[in-house]
Amino acid sequence: MANALRQPYRRRAAGRVDEAPPRASRTRTATARGAWAVGSVMLAIARLVRLVATVVALVIVVGGALFLLGANQSNTIVHDIHTAASWLVGPFKNVFSFSGHPKTTLAANWGLAALVWLLVGHLIASLIARLAPRGVHPARPVVAD
Repeated sequence: MANALRQPYRRRAAGRVDEAPPRASRTRTATARGAWAVGSVMLAIARLVRLVATVVALVIVVGGALFLLGANQSNTIVHDIHTAASWLVGPFKNVFSFSGHPKTTLAANWGLAALVWLLVGHLIASLIARLAPRGVHPARPVVAD
């Protein structure tokens, strides 16, 4: 019994050990390998979507932090980060309004924008990853059912 557990590709039938399960047809093998390739590409796309969403949220947070900390807007780097973050936050402009507190208003609106970008990006990435077919890695044998 212990030997059968160590060698999962061998099976016991009526006291004898078969050497290997029957191999699958070429069509089934090609389909399994193709599904693996498509799944790998879809997982790479999901990772890319997740990375882009994270970078966008990071740009928004850094732009907001630079504004809240009073960074010099005439500095090129600060100006470029703030401009990019302002463009990414466009749809979330003036969602919240705290009269007399512009920094609080900006922090609330930009924080909401960063959170939405992050959540929606990760949701889309997880949906893409779930839709990816599994298939069989080329190093593993495809067995017939």
